[in-house]
Amino acid sequence: MEQRLIKLFRLLLLLSFIFVNVSLFSRPKYFVMPDKPENYSIDQYKLSTEKLYGIEKNVELFTLTFHNGTDSISKDKINANTQLNIILIAVLPDLLGSTDWKEINLDTIKDDIITTSVLNRLFRINTLSGLDDPYGPKTKYFDEYQIIRKIGKKYFASKHCLIQFFAVRNRPSIFQNVFGTINIEQEPLKITEMETIFKKRYPGTNFPPYTIGDTPYSYSSAIDYLRDRKEYLSKTIKFQNNEIGYQFWTYTNWHTHDHELEVDRGIDRFVYVPGKGIVGGSFDFYFYFHRKKLPIKYSDFLNNVKDEKVMIAPEFKV
Repeated sequence: MEQRLIKLFRLLLLLSFIFVNVSLFSRPKYFVMPDKPENYSIDQYKLSTEKLYGIEKNVELFTLTFHNGTDSISKDKINANTQLNIILIAVLPDLLGSTDWKEINLDTIKDDIITTSVLNRLFRINTLSGLDDPYGPKTKYFDEYQIIRKIGKKYFASKHCLIQFFAVRNRPSIFQNVFGTINIEQEPLKITEMETIFKKRYPGTNFPPYTIGDTPYSYSSAIDYLRDRKEYLSKTIKFQNNEIGYQFWTYTNWHTHDHELEVDRGIDRFVYVPGKGIVGGSFDFYFYFHRKKLPIKYSDFLNNVKDEKVMIAPEFKV
């Protein structure tokens, strides 16, 4: 009897230890959005999800743009040859609730607040920017980091936050563009044009961007996952405000388990405007995962991919 009690006590102690460690590990880190950022700029846009995903919600985009150099640079001095580092923060809607932000007391999370140096470190790790940094399949972070913004005298934290990274490196297509590169000097290539090329090279297999819903047990597409992923320029867009946008789509597949978010798809189609940041895009990985809460079907998701449909900030009308 005594030995049973000892074993039970040890088991309970082990379970409590595991619970505490899991809780600590799962606690998000927070980045407080500054009123006046130093050495970088912030562009913010709100995108309506209604036309693309059939639900009246919003996605909020924050583009943090850094000069890829030792000195900061003002926006009016940025040109096509300027190398920029972009940290894209997307606050995705809470599809179960009515608000995407929750009030928070900074004193309760003071040990979990990070600075821009941490974000820049994540940028280097996930964009092949450091010679000694490892490179793997994960390049994006969902709900591991949240942002905080001040409204009046109160602070509010995002509920669902995606962070990903882009290096703006403009040069002719003959040069290599690794995953996570925005290059507006690429030769435009639509996703349907790539589909034709793919089917000639890999007959009998599914085109990777169309494999919505595939799992690790699906072997219907041919893709060298770490080597093949890439952002392709599709077209340029002339907006009514005279700005020029560059629309990209991402060459990658779907492959996670049904119960997992396909986080590393990230913003799989997006529109970039030099000097204004990322002003539109799509987040199929998130909305497809929550598709039972949406009025659109599998065929709608697939057609959105084929037609390269995106949400666009209202400031940028075609």
